[in-house]
Amino acid sequence: MRFDVISWVKDGAWVLPRTLKRLERVLPSECVHRKIMVDDHSSDETREIGKDFNWEVYSNPESGISSGANYALSKVDCPFFMSFEQDLLLSEDWFTKISPLFDKERVAVASGVRFSTHPKAIRDLEKYVYMKYLQEKNLAPYLSNRKASVFTLGKTLDNTLYVTEVMKKIGGFPMMSTNCGIDTLLAYTLNVNGFRWNVSATCVSKHIRRGLRQELSHQRWYAIASVETRKKILAKNLDTLDCLDGFVTFKHAVQRLLLSPIAGVFVSVKMRNPMIAVVHPLIKLSWFVGYLDSLKVSEGE
Repeated sequence: MRFDVISWVKDGAWVLPRTLKRLERVLPSECVHRKIMVDDHSSDETREIGKDFNWEVYSNPESGISSGANYALSKVDCPFFMSFEQDLLLSEDWFTKISPLFDKERVAVASGVRFSTHPKAIRDLEKYVYMKYLQEKNLAPYLSNRKASVFTLGKTLDNTLYVTEVMKKIGGFPMMSTNCGIDTLLAYTLNVNGFRWNVSATCVSKHIRRGLRQELSHQRWYAIASVETRKKILAKNLDTLDCLDGFVTFKHAVQRLLLSPIAGVFVSVKMRNPMIAVVHPLIKLSWFVGYLDSLKVSEGE
């Protein structure tokens, strides 16, 4: 299998030397055709670092992840390509576990999972989510978003292999103004076109994080994007799995926030990490604030 590698980057000097070095070690050199990096107007040494690692470095003609990803895709000339995000420390067994997933019919995309490097409470929470949805299917059956969560679980763009022809056929990466929800919208688009996205739960990469403050900021960001994601799925008639019932409503958001202290204690016992009892409510609070922000934006449109 020969493939191109693409990455969209911005101000990544703090982490790129480490992640690109790992990428070089993990990916078989005989399989990598081109390495294409699209820089989103960085103010640090990101471009120079990319060139030092022998990447083709281009400037994003616009701004944002959707634009950067699609511009990189326009440069791809291999039957397969991989997308890689700058803060992802790729699993040592990534290629040996992901490439065989294309042996099954109609598989157009495949990826592994990733857990945060720190704080440990966040990493354990992420592991619990996989356990809840994949290993313990009878746990918390009342969850309104179970079906949607299982469908999108692990489907991210940071360690992902694609069939180039399929991605170009469906119009490339979805355009999202929030720079978030692109992976979710892509999963629905592939499904409605009859293609599959396989995820290996045993291929675990590391998501390099700077700490709790960054994670809380990201949770707010995810929530802000949720309304736009839902609208685009509805507008394009992509909900063939009847998963939109799982998208969080205002009522569900309030319920999740109020129950978060109890849920935090439950998960902290389950994962043997008492800090989760503190971190989990903070995450739900950040998500709720972002959700309120998204509603304000929606009303102003």
